[in-house]
Amino acid sequence: MNELVIINFEEIYLKGENRSFFIKKLKEQLQKKLKPFQHLLRIQRVRGGSIFMEITGNIDEQTREDIRRILKTTPGITQFYFVKTVKTEKETIIKEALAYTRGKIEDKDSFRVTVKRIDKNQPFTSRELAADIGAAIVARFGTKVNLTGPDWTLYVKVRPEQTFIYSEIEQGIGGLPVGSSGKALAFLSGGIDSPVAAYMAMVRGLHLTALHFHSVPKTSPKSIEKVEKLAGILGSYQGGMRLLLVPVLEIQQEIARKTRSKFRLILLRRFMYKIASEIARETDIKAVITGDSLGQVASQTLENLLAIRAVTDMLPISPLIALDKKFIIRKAREIGTYDISILPHDDACAMFTPERPETRAKLEEVEREWNRLDHEKLIRQALGKTESRLC
Repeated sequence: MNELVIINFEEIYLKGENRSFFIKKLKEQLQKKLKPFQHLLRIQRVRGGSIFMEITGNIDEQTREDIRRILKTTPGITQFYFVKTVKTEKETIIKEALAYTRGKIEDKDSFRVTVKRIDKNQPFTSRELAADIGAAIVARFGTKVNLTGPDWTLYVKVRPEQTFIYSEIEQGIGGLPVGSSGKALAFLSGGIDSPVAAYMAMVRGLHLTALHFHSVPKTSPKSIEKVEKLAGILGSYQGGMRLLLVPVLEIQQEIARKTRSKFRLILLRRFMYKIASEIARETDIKAVITGDSLGQVASQTLENLLAIRAVTDMLPISPLIALDKKFIIRKAREIGTYDISILPHDDACAMFTPERPETRAKLEEVEREWNRLDHEKLIRQALGKTESRLC
């Protein structure tokens, strides 16, 4: 029996005339993320809503698990499954189904066989084939048939050129392939929200570069190590992530010296957007992803968000804007960032928050405070000290 990995996509299939573009992006992502296994895998063809990937060599369980983990974390993939391929002849299918079952059913109390007959020209029905395979399994292994709640299911898909035999259908994360919607910067703090926002943007097809603002040496360098770990987890979804580390301590000190304390956080956030705009200007980046959730903290009221974002012409995208904290925490656990995010750390914004921050800022007041600062000079200095790391 030969072996394939069948990769299904749903949203891509609905793209009509643009479908080929999205399939191309998904194939590029697969080739990039599966590069360590390129000697074992080959994209054979695309048919309907599926990519057929041939396994060209022997793979051990650890390699299979590594491939499975990559496919589970690749946006655009809805489902995938490893299949054994056999010739479409009834006796051959039954024989190979028995061989496939060995080692998988011995510790199970019950099973069922599900047959889908795509080739309707075969001289047997789906029900007949399922019954014959089931009877052969009962005779060989003694396991009981249970059609409603089995411990194990054997799937058989009868196609004209070959038949697929498999037992596990793995769920992917769906969405669109990374890169199919363009590029964006993502503000990445060490907290819970921003990694979730970045993940949600990637699933909508954006390729991200992470942007972290820090106050080292006022804050501990360990805060950067924490963000690097988060960027590494997020990078697993798009095949690596560039992390830009921007020092803002001098900016914070200048804000503290020259402006009213209640506007500190709003002005700092403005600098973040302006720095992001300068970085984007030199690249093909059109948007910035933020972890803003409406009303969650003082800087995230409607008035303050408007006053902050007025400083840039970039498109701010805030996937979490209308989501509650429970949902965000649940998603953080799901994507693997929560346990790192909750570790104690110094935060450039948290340490700079005034005792009584402005929550309903008026744009004209913010502009007056903003104009007290030599923002062009401060931005230029911060960019000059920015570090780039690949996570």
